[in-house]
Amino acid sequence: MGKLKCFEIILTENKSVFHPGEKVSGQVIVELKGDMKMRSLRIFMRGVAKVHWTESRSTGSRLGSYTEHYNAEVEYFFKRQVLFGGEVSDGRDTLLEGRHEFNFTFELPMGGISTSFEGKHGSIRYWLKAEMDKPWSFNHKTKKAFTVICPIDINKPEYQNCVESSAEKTLCCWLCTSGPISITARSDRRGYCPGESIAVSAEFDNHSSRTVIPYATLYQTQSFYASGKSRIRRTKFTVLTGLPVAPGTRGNWESQLLKIPAVSPSIINCCVMKVDYYIKVALHIPGAYNLTMHLPIVIGTVPFRSRGTFRFTDTRFFRETAPQFTEMEYLPVPPPYRESITPPPPFEDPPTYHESVGGAVNIWDDEDDDDDPSNNMGDLTYTPMSNN
Repeated sequence: MGKLKCFEIILTENKSVFHPGEKVSGQVIVELKGDMKMRSLRIFMRGVAKVHWTESRSTGSRLGSYTEHYNAEVEYFFKRQVLFGGEVSDGRDTLLEGRHEFNFTFELPMGGISTSFEGKHGSIRYWLKAEMDKPWSFNHKTKKAFTVICPIDINKPEYQNCVESSAEKTLCCWLCTSGPISITARSDRRGYCPGESIAVSAEFDNHSSRTVIPYATLYQTQSFYASGKSRIRRTKFTVLTGLPVAPGTRGNWESQLLKIPAVSPSIINCCVMKVDYYIKVALHIPGAYNLTMHLPIVIGTVPFRSRGTFRFTDTRFFRETAPQFTEMEYLPVPPPYRESITPPPPFEDPPTYHESVGGAVNIWDDEDDDDDPSNNMGDLTYTPMSNN
C-alpha cells in the first residue's frame, strides 16, 4: 500500500482572485511513495454564503437559561469533476508511484453570486476541494479557498453624486437654553475604492456657550439574517479629528481626506448578509450627547478614473485608530436581491490586490473530517483579498 507524500491544489499562475464568469483552472498534485489503490480522485468547486450566531434565552424558571442557534445558508453553486478512476463506487484503480499532475477547469457563474467576505457571524466563501476515495480506508482531502470579487463600477453616474446631510440641536440646562449647534457635511462623491480617500467638507456652527470638537469616522456595518432575526456588527476604521470650535464661532472643513483601508467591497446582493459603509460626522459636546449625522457611501471595485485629486489642507486633522466593534440586533429582514447578469467592466489598468484588514481565517468546516485532521492536507487558512 502506497504512502501519500504530497496532495495539493495549485491554481494556474497562482491566481487567487476571480470575477464572475471567469475560469478557475489549475492542477491537483499527487505524489506517492509506492502504488496506491483508489476508487477515484475527484475535485469539487463550491460557493456558499453561511450565517450563524447564538443568543441566550431565559426560561423564567429554576432551569435557568438556554442557548438558541440561528443559522442560514445559500449555496451559489456546487460543481465536480472526476480526475482519475470512475464514478462507480466499487471500482478499483491503481495510481502508480511517483508524481502525478491532474488538470482541471471550472467556470464561475456570470451572475447570482456575491463578493467573498469573512465576518463575525458569517461568511461568503468559495473553495476547491480534491478528494481521494480509497477502499477500506479514510479518504484523503485537500482544500484551497479563493476570492471572488463582484464588480461595482464607481464611475457610474449614481456613484458620482455627492452625499450631503445636516443636523442641529439645542443645549438645555435646567431653565436655560443655549443657541443651536449645527453640522452641514458632504462627501465629494458616493462611490470609492479601497486605498482612495474620501474628501469631507463641512460647516460647524456653534452658538452655544461650550467649545465643541468636530470629527469624522469611517464605519462598516455587517448585517446577518436568519430565521426572521438579525445581528449587526459595526467596525470603526479611520478617524479624522478637527480643531476645536469656540462658542459663537464657525468651523470649516475644506476637502479633508479620510483614508479608506483594504476593506471588503459593499455587499448588497446576498439575502443572508449585507456589508454597508457610512461616514459619521459629529461634534463632541462636553456634558451633553454628541451631535451626529451619517453620510452613506458605497465601496466599489473599479477605481475612479478622474485625474483630479483633492489637496489635504492640514495634517493636524488626520489620525487613524485601530478597528473597534459594537453589536446590535433585531432589524427587519430585507427582501432577496439579485443583480442583472452583466459581464464585469474592463479595467483600464491591471488591478492590484491586498489582504483584507480582517486577516486570515481557518476554512475547516463541518464537511471536513473532524475526527482525524491528518486526512486533510494542504493549507486550511485563507485571507480574503481586496483590490487597492
